[in-house]
Amino acid sequence: MEKDQEKVFVNDPNKTYGLMEIVEGTSPMAEKAPEDTIESFPHYIILLTICSLAVTFVLFIISLFLDAPLEELANPLVTPNPGKAPWYFTGIQELIHYTDKPVIPGIIIPLLIIIWLFLIPYIDRKPKTRFTSLFNRIFIGGEKRRILIVLFTSFVLGALIFTLIGSLFRGENWNFILPWR
Repeated sequence: MEKDQEKVFVNDPNKTYGLMEIVEGTSPMAEKAPEDTIESFPHYIILLTICSLAVTFVLFIISLFLDAPLEELANPLVTPNPGKAPWYFTGIQELIHYTDKPVIPGIIIPLLIIIWLFLIPYIDRKPKTRFTSLFNRIFIGGEKRRILIVLFTSFVLGALIFTLIGSLFRGENWNFILPWR
């Protein structure tokens, strides 16, 4: 009976499954690792430690020669003009300047960005996209994911531009100024 079942499984051209069996003893393939890999400990840990120490040393040297730009002590009776957010929120503050409804750039756009970042792994699961071949040839360019690359690049450039404008080019009463004047 066992031989008949074995023949059915081996000779079936529509086979879409694999059979495994439990073997007593050890297999010569059980301990074999891929040849082009290295162990993460100690090789990777040593490299990571050396790089971390190098970056720390470079930052230490830079901090010896350059002082941090500190302002005078805070006075609760005097509000600075302009009141700027920290640099990582200046892009949002710049967007709020251009609209009448601050809810859209202040809450909705950051919320959409966070949702988009959560959805990226589920949208782009494979190197090849699932669109039609004409759409694929025109917009994606084969396996390159051109649309996602363009969207991410435009997001990063937009955030960088708005942050630079809000940080460097805004003066008293949030007027546009040139930083070298």
